[in-house]
Amino acid sequence: MERRQFLKLLATGTTVALAGSVFAACSQQDADSDAAASNEAKTTLRVAAIGNPGDELDPSAASGTATWAGIYAIFESLVVTAATGPSMQLATTAKPNDDATEWTVTLRDGAKFSDGSPVTAKDVLASLRFTADSQKLGSQLASVDLDKSEAKDDSTVVLALYQPRADFIESVLAKSSLVFKDGDPAKGIGSGPYVKESGSAADGWSFMANEHFPKDKRLSEMLEVRVIADADARIRAVNSGEIDLALDLPVVAAKTLTGDTEIWSAGPSDAKNLGVFLNTDVAPFNNVDARKAFKLAIDREKLAKTLFDGHGQPGDDLPGKGMDGYPESVRAKRDVAKAKELFAAAGITELTLSTADVSPGMNDAAHLIAEQLDEAGVKLKVDERDPATYYNDIPALMKLPLFATYLQNFPTEYGLQFTSGTNGVFNMSGWGKNAEWDAKLAEIGATVDAKERQKLVDSLSKTYAEEGGTVLWGVQDTLHGRVKGTPDVIMSQGAPVFTTP
Repeated sequence: MERRQFLKLLATGTTVALAGSVFAACSQQDADSDAAASNEAKTTLRVAAIGNPGDELDPSAASGTATWAGIYAIFESLVVTAATGPSMQLATTAKPNDDATEWTVTLRDGAKFSDGSPVTAKDVLASLRFTADSQKLGSQLASVDLDKSEAKDDSTVVLALYQPRADFIESVLAKSSLVFKDGDPAKGIGSGPYVKESGSAADGWSFMANEHFPKDKRLSEMLEVRVIADADARIRAVNSGEIDLALDLPVVAAKTLTGDTEIWSAGPSDAKNLGVFLNTDVAPFNNVDARKAFKLAIDREKLAKTLFDGHGQPGDDLPGKGMDGYPESVRAKRDVAKAKELFAAAGITELTLSTADVSPGMNDAAHLIAEQLDEAGVKLKVDERDPATYYNDIPALMKLPLFATYLQNFPTEYGLQFTSGTNGVFNMSGWGKNAEWDAKLAEIGATVDAKERQKLVDSLSKTYAEEGGTVLWGVQDTLHGRVKGTPDVIMSQGAPVFTTP
């Protein structure tokens, strides 16, 4: 797959495993009847989400939120990303050898597909090969040497890597490790909590319980995933009781939900980093002092308070805030006087920021940033673009000196690899493309000792935040509306895992 196609998928949120876009979740229907019933789940969970009529329940052919809800209802992953870090799902353990060039994964005892057949290590290998061959998802498994990987026995798979990856669980398995019978999702046979009963990508699907899935971990006997594209319509649907949970709502929803409903957020991994990329390949941001000046001029507290309405926090130019392993010592501070001095020394008096409301609030943020830069002696022109076409020409966007974007929140260690360096798949700023920084990133991957690896992450994070081209000014909670009494579910990279946490 061409890199520009991949970046477009990430930016527009059409691939769960790589970009980590926002997808769907589930809830219980009719809290009163639930309370009267036993602990056994006997309800129908109803969720509304954005869809795509051309989708299939196949991760290589899925883009819509509703579609990914269906995929995660049918299939399990070895590991998922929970609220603050990785959580085992189909796998029970994943252990490295001494240098993290080989990982041994053990499957859950008694795991079965919906047809009653056992989930085996051969199914895992076949599924990973399917993913590796996918144009959308394949790059996520680029570090796995599938030709040298093997099934040690029916429940144990040994994964060989091309290079050391001490972060293999959180950065690879938790991102892309769905398992299908015989490695073929087209069969529709998975080990997840549900089985497709009927439906289509245009309208949604109905699912019935997978009788071979552990009953105490399944949230309901039935699941309905409905396609409702308009956010206001999703709000009305949950307010009326037509659905149990409406996914991905604007901040205003917190004030428009009525009756027996509430706003719900799944935690740091379900949040978005809103920000700006400073293009370090072109003037003026090929000058580190220009980058520092821009960062010092930003009033992150004001941006977050104004735009998030209590549903988010200021950012520190580093992904992963709130997640396990985030360097708490990294804190961005505003210094208008210093920013003004650095801008003047660099000869910067005017800038243009290109933006689009691909995530609500991005345009408003751009105008607030313009006001803040004005205090530092720089006139910022805001170039508002059509959100529907904003990411259509990624190469052209990456030639601009300054443009707005957002990133799904993910662990800092993964974020450093993902957004910087020569091999950073989403390195939109161009920063760190040199042998010295690449070697430092490689050292993190080769350091098996967790404490020593964290020290390296902390050190590189400070440099990344202070000198890099990524400005992440705020971390916004992803908001969902639900009927009160709906149980929490894991949201893995924004995608729902329809089992008990």
